Amino acid sequence: MGAILVQAVSTTKFPKHASIDNGADAKLQVGEKATHTLRRQAGVLQLLFPSYSLDHLVEKDRSELIRLIPLRASEDRPQETQIEALTITNAISPAVSRDAQDTHDSPEESDDGEPGEERHWEESAHNPAGIAASDDINAISLAGNRHRRSYLGITSVSAVLRVLFRLCPAAKHRTVEQSQTWPEVQPEEPSASTLPKTTFGARTASDSLREQRYVGFYFEHIHAITPLLHEESFRATFAAGENQTPAWLGLCNMVLTLGSIASGSDTAHIQYYNQARSFLDLDSLGSGNLETLQALCLLGGYYLHYRNSPNMAYAILGAAQRLAIALGLHRESPARHHHQDPDVSQRYAIRIETRRRTWWSLYCLDTWASMTLGRPTCGRWDSSTMNTLFPTALSPEDHFATSLRASCRFCHICNRIQHRFAQCTRINMSEAEALDRELQEWHDSLSPVLKDTINPPPRITAAAEFLRNRYHNARLMLSRCFLIYIAYEDPKRHVRSQVEERVTSLCRTIAAEAIDSIALHWVPNRIHVWNSAWYLFQACMVPLLSIAMESSSSAGNVESDSVVSWYASLNKGLEIFAEMKPWMRASDRAPDIVAVLFQAVSQGAEGTIRTPSVTDSLFGLADDQLTEMDWNMFFYDEDISQSFLR
Repeated sequence: MGAILVQAVSTTKFPKHASIDNGADAKLQVGEKATHTLRRQAGVLQLLFPSYSLDHLVEKDRSELIRLIPLRASEDRPQETQIEALTITNAISPAVSRDAQDTHDSPEESDDGEPGEERHWEESAHNPAGIAASDDINAISLAGNRHRRSYLGITSVSAVLRVLFRLCPAAKHRTVEQSQTWPEVQPEEPSASTLPKTTFGARTASDSLREQRYVGFYFEHIHAITPLLHEESFRATFAAGENQTPAWLGLCNMVLTLGSIASGSDTAHIQYYNQARSFLDLDSLGSGNLETLQALCLLGGYYLHYRNSPNMAYAILGAAQRLAIALGLHRESPARHHHQDPDVSQRYAIRIETRRRTWWSLYCLDTWASMTLGRPTCGRWDSSTMNTLFPTALSPEDHFATSLRASCRFCHICNRIQHRFAQCTRINMSEAEALDRELQEWHDSLSPVLKDTINPPPRITAAAEFLRNRYHNARLMLSRCFLIYIAYEDPKRHVRSQVEERVTSLCRTIAAEAIDSIALHWVPNRIHVWNSAWYLFQACMVPLLSIAMESSSSAGNVESDSVVSWYASLNKGLEIFAEMKPWMRASDRAPDIVAVLFQAVSQGAEGTIRTPSVTDSLFGLADDQLTEMDWNMFFYDEDISQSFLR
């Protein structure tokens, strides 16, 4: 790289005979030419290495630099330029070019998709008789079509698996073998005795009691996370049974859907979801009202993830945001109305607060669901055009407002993190460390209500636990990307800097803390386990990748204290999965995946396998968001892929 700078000066022609009078002009011309040359060469560097800084490139040799050149030229460049660049690359080293194409030597290599191929996926709800065993983002089924996947970025699990399989090819084959022994997921069919009626006006006493119980479970285990409903008003309207508008029935059925899941029922949610769908069709988007918006929030923010339909959920929340803006929830008038009548004043305050909480609940749900996708934020929040105030407490005991305010502040940071990761250039370590400090400062400033794990206020446990898991995961996303970048480096050529060592150590520490926290605080309830198991899976990816990196770079079989701690974290994770099993769905596969990858990366130099301590944990889990497990891109062989579908 230094040669480029030297060439910029050496190729500049200086005048041999410059008079004293025009000496200044000559120097100025020389400086301008040198500057112009440097700018042109900097432009070439930016064109060839758009994602790397000069400091990152300067120590690399010729072959390493060639491998870093993106295989796909920028789409906005003229076709002739792209062809010319490809020709130059092949002329320099055809072998290197082919190798790079075959091995995907960049963590971003497959994020941009395949040229000439359209992305597509299938998460149809036409057959809602059970929870799908797979989805495009999680890709648990390992479908044979390598192109059936949605866009995912560097924060996704697929990015981790890509580099893990690169370091440990045996992990792919072992997963194929083990998956053939996993039990087939049976469709869930609600029994006739548990099927609710189609209308709330003709409910039997048994139906009414059961549904009141489901409503209670909703407010006990879900409401505190996103308090978008006014509980007293909802319960009163539900008990009266007089409101039969499509918007209300759609909302009511979504509350019953989630409440039945929280109650532990395996099948009741299916029929309630069927009924909700009949009221939440495309026509519902043409009828703007708050109840329809709230129903869409529950559908896209919770239930579709539970059904392993994350792309559908992503689209629903996008439509919900447009509906919320059309309803004006993103703006508040500075005028305040003061009523003499306390009842009128209270009703007005409730109405304003419900609008605020609906807006911010939608904002948080969309942010949380997108954290590990690596996708653009699509204008989720813009302070120059949106001025909705944070939630305010309606009473001294209104801890839900405290919880939602904390979630809003957290999501503001996460929104910027997502926006940065969605950009074309890599995030640098100083940026990541600055964002991580913001997250830690946010956590330090949390209300004691959300930090008290011994004697928390009633019904706030779920919100506090969800927030704790998301805090660890956000910090993990910031540091895990650097672990992935480093895993792609050649350990024989690349000596890690102190900064890189610090960031990778931080990533592993955060992962261990996340696993320890879940082990200590998880709650035996299906909603809680669903959330905790997903973040436990995310955390387990770090020690798995760390072991693979250590094995690929070490010729010996000597285990350091760090490696021992990674094994301990993974064993603890599998033990937690085993304890969670009674509250998991039959379609969940996360423990299966963690265990089989653990076995693969634990293979010793002599070919022996260190079996995980919890050998009976291969029962299956994969939270609704068993996110971006884009397995499709790793299993290209049709015969192998079909073995997963038998």
